[in-house]
Amino acid sequence: MRTALLAVDAGAVRSARTGPSAPGERACMAGLRVRMRDAVIAGIASFLLTLVAGPATAQEDPGAIRGDTAAVLTLQDAVAIARRYNPSFRQSVYAVDLNPVESRAAWATQVLPNLDINLLRTGYGGNLTRRAFDNFGRPIEDPTAEWVYNSNTTQGISLNWSIQGLSFLNALRRQERTNADRILTVANRGWVLESEVRRRFLDALEQRELLAVERDVREARVVDLESAERLFDIAQRTRVDVLTAELEVARQDQNIQEQSRSYDQALLALRSYIGDTELGPVQPAPLEFQVFDPSILDAQALVEMALESNPGLREARAGVSGAELGVQEARESWFPTLSFSFDYGRLAQTRQADAFLDFSPESNDWQSSFSIFLGIPLFNDFFQDRADLARAQVELDSQEETLREQRLEVDRTVRTELINLNNQYQTLLLASRSQEIADEAVRLAREEYRIGTRTTEQLQESVTSAADARRQVIQARYGFADALLALEEALGRRLPPELRGGN
Repeated sequence: MRTALLAVDAGAVRSARTGPSAPGERACMAGLRVRMRDAVIAGIASFLLTLVAGPATAQEDPGAIRGDTAAVLTLQDAVAIARRYNPSFRQSVYAVDLNPVESRAAWATQVLPNLDINLLRTGYGGNLTRRAFDNFGRPIEDPTAEWVYNSNTTQGISLNWSIQGLSFLNALRRQERTNADRILTVANRGWVLESEVRRRFLDALEQRELLAVERDVREARVVDLESAERLFDIAQRTRVDVLTAELEVARQDQNIQEQSRSYDQALLALRSYIGDTELGPVQPAPLEFQVFDPSILDAQALVEMALESNPGLREARAGVSGAELGVQEARESWFPTLSFSFDYGRLAQTRQADAFLDFSPESNDWQSSFSIFLGIPLFNDFFQDRADLARAQVELDSQEETLREQRLEVDRTVRTELINLNNQYQTLLLASRSQEIADEAVRLAREEYRIGTRTTEQLQESVTSAADARRQVIQARYGFADALLALEEALGRRLPPELRGGN
């Protein structure tokens, strides 16, 4: 190519030195200038083509979806697998396993009496007293000091039950509140998990459709290249037009490669969130989602729906319920305490070591006792109890304000997401109209290109505009799905079909 360029330049220099002497020579000179310009442009285009296309194998489809070996994964299967393997969701499920254990423990410690069985308690010891007293009560050294030994053995059973007011009922309510909070956490995390899986699933589908667009554009570029080659063969197009079309094919190969990488990354994000390490290569199954006019939705009705099912509001209500129980517990701190105690067993106690490990069932060794205690802690920790009550009341007030704040936030979020959904719908309508115009423009541009009234660059611009329009339609359609998902996240539930205008 460089040799051809130098030859043309040398001819041009010779012609410039001698100068044209006749009209035929001037025409020949004009044709030479045209050929020289085309040669220079062709060389530049060939050089750019080499940079972009790289090796000849670059024209092969580098973004082929490996769907032949990948298992098809539906959205329902993805959610079901994520519920089994997602680490965050599994942690909340494991916490629920504590509910029956802690409930039984609350009954055993707060409601049922405490049973203590003493199987054996025995001991042996001695005492040496070196001090005595004289007749006047003054301490003196005992001249007859000696060791005194004794031993004892006890077995028995003890039954104790103590309550303060309705403390045992409050303890059971507190445990029920804890159990309900764990179940609520599982429900909320399950909702978040389903929404996140759906979002990543939709992202993978979007990237795959965009990859399909890039492939279709490449096919269109190839068609244009073949058209340029045919026109070049019949001398209606120059070599520059052919190289320009070939360059666009190479550039489209690069676009396919980049979009294929985006699709692989979306699949990786989906598999990573699902959490199943043994899940092999997958491809998302097609998902049909309804596009509807969101102007039919009533914002106030959606807000009322969210006030019932929004996860954040449910947690805030649970916080208020727990704070109310705390106030009740603090108010009952001065309630009377009632205790019952019953003991039954044997006590063998003798001098020396006779009662050490004594298991003889002597009738005189058995004894029992029963006692009842009733006390009113009216002035016990009076100021501390009042401080605890004040703190509990402040906590309740704070939780109620948190609930009110959450209500305002849910109202704002629902209305905001509804506005976003309407905007996405209008964007989709505009993008669809733009695609129709761009497709018609490409069809007309190809006809004009064949008859020679449109240049290669103008045709490629039309193809690029049509490809951009298709991408915008896909992005707008999935943007609508994302906006609908955000609205449903704020609602805390899926939007009923009847509100979408469906059956």
